[in-house]
Amino acid sequence: MHGQRRWPLPVGLTVVALVVIANAGSSVGLGASGNALIVTLSVAVYSAAALVFLLWFDAPVRITVALLLVMAAAAAAARHGDPTGTGGIGLYLGVAYAPLRLPRRTAAAVAGASVLLFDIALAIEAQNAAVFITVVTSGAALFFLFGLLLRTEQEQRDRADRLVVELERSREAEKASAALAERARISREMHDVLAHTLSALVMQLEALAIRADRGGDPRRLTEGLSRAHQLARDGLIEARQAVATLRGHAVPGPSALPDLVAQHEAATAAPCTLDVRGEPRPLAPEASLAVYRTVQEALTNARKHAPGAPVHVQLDWRPDGAVVEVHDGGGCRAAPLHEAGGGRGLTGLTERAAQLGGRLHAGPSDRGFRVRLEVPA
Repeated sequence: MHGQRRWPLPVGLTVVALVVIANAGSSVGLGASGNALIVTLSVAVYSAAALVFLLWFDAPVRITVALLLVMAAAAAAARHGDPTGTGGIGLYLGVAYAPLRLPRRTAAAVAGASVLLFDIALAIEAQNAAVFITVVTSGAALFFLFGLLLRTEQEQRDRADRLVVELERSREAEKASAALAERARISREMHDVLAHTLSALVMQLEALAIRADRGGDPRRLTEGLSRAHQLARDGLIEARQAVATLRGHAVPGPSALPDLVAQHEAATAAPCTLDVRGEPRPLAPEASLAVYRTVQEALTNARKHAPGAPVHVQLDWRPDGAVVEVHDGGGCRAAPLHEAGGGRGLTGLTERAAQLGGRLHAGPSDRGFRVRLEVPA
């Protein structure tokens, strides 16, 4: 109810001032004896309680209830001391403000008790008491309803403000999530490209270093350098393709698998075969890229952990999608994907497959290591 704290204060202070001025200018007025003394003391008590009530926004409920009842009792006493005075104005202030400061049921109980106190003072007068009681009670009911309406309106505003804040937080969270997802996607793409190319390049250079140390044939060394140079150029081309992929341009897919197989065979001098079964069907760009990256990563790991072992790549086209398997004959290896690179390639491939609604499995087989990816059409 913080939004209600600004405007009620000047309004309340104005009402308190009107109560003091009206009673001072009444037929009884303020004085030190008789009814004038009663009015003076009542107005003083009322003003003090009202000022504390208006200025102490966060007063505990018990204190707020006590202040409102003191205000009502003082207004009733002032009315009793001066039947022609305006004590009703003080009563209406407390009745209207009760719903703004208290829970609804508590506010209703306090308002009812306040009206009862004032009605008792009216009843003591006897003359036309029923008429005055009816008028005062009806007026108090209207002011109480007015306070309830103000409270309901402010609660709706507060609720709307909270919804706006939550919406902004949700938008910020979505932006942060999208940024994290994009960074993860870039990380996967660059890892897939660099790991594949650099591993082949490193192996080629290591082989050249060994040949050079052993006094190898200069012609073969030159050929090896040419292959290393070609690998570096291919890596640069793939890096550019990865950047184009991130920008939403054409992405490599199953049609590029023969090139991957040929590159692996050239880099390792080990047999690498590709078997395509079924009728090719169009895949989503993300699914096509997942097939390509899976084969690329599997061949990279074969070079790292099973150098010289034969590799077989099989692509099965199915009515509901595609299945690609890469199997190398290097024998079982203990946690090969967690040595160089921390297994990020496999983790990225698994995440990529899950996002597409597919599955990826990688692990030892009877004669080596197998990576299997299933993607929907």
